[in-house]
Amino acid sequence: MRKAGLPVIGITTDANFGSDGGKTEAGAWGNGTPVFWLNKSYADAVESAGGFCVLIPVMTSRQKIRMCLSMIDGLIISGGDFDIDPALYGEKPVPQIGALKSGRTVMEMGLLKGALKIGMPTLGVCGGHQALNVAFGGSLWQDIPSQVPSAIKHSQSPVPSTKPSHEVSVVLGSFLSETVGGRRTLKVNSTHHQCIKKLGRGLVASSTSPDGLVESVELKKRDGRFALGVQWHPERLFGSDEPSALIFKKLVASAAKFRKGR
Repeated sequence: MRKAGLPVIGITTDANFGSDGGKTEAGAWGNGTPVFWLNKSYADAVESAGGFCVLIPVMTSRQKIRMCLSMIDGLIISGGDFDIDPALYGEKPVPQIGALKSGRTVMEMGLLKGALKIGMPTLGVCGGHQALNVAFGGSLWQDIPSQVPSAIKHSQSPVPSTKPSHEVSVVLGSFLSETVGGRRTLKVNSTHHQCIKKLGRGLVASSTSPDGLVESVELKKRDGRFALGVQWHPERLFGSDEPSALIFKKLVASAAKFRKGR
């Protein structure tokens, strides 16, 4: 049982192994150098909320995934510059599908299922929110512009993601609503071309965008657990947005409680 020290939050990283020249949304790393990477804002948000973060490199070994879960008290499945293989939810890829990174997806599915099985506080961000839904048997719209033409614009580039681009309506009484102080609406950023199509079993939508698309999911039966997926990037807003900060504070507080009970 580990009671002393700060709660440890593990955050999944993205990977580039040189096949694309080492270029990522964070910039070019040069000469195709293999890298694991993560936007610093995740670590800043966790540490500002009172946690200690560790970065999780891409790995597919079940033993290593179990070891990783034994070393952390909370989990963040981060977003990334890739899409989840639609074969995982029984579909063939559409022409607009982005890059697939099978190794990272295998790892994140393993981490998600393992963490939720032991009640570890878990937050899915953007692609992590989508991964949470797929892990529960749900599906995705593979490309919003081509498959949901009535949708609002969900990719706000060139507007920086440190600024919100649209509102979401929050379900009153949901875990998300309780976490953000009972707010009925939130202003969020938007940097995705995929989203939830069919909800996973045991999940419920806790917020939607103006076009009706799902913006966050949580457990239908919470039992006091923290398990939340958000389509936006609260880590890029937390410095100027109280609800975003509250999400990370709740995650870290839940991880501290989980740590004491291990």
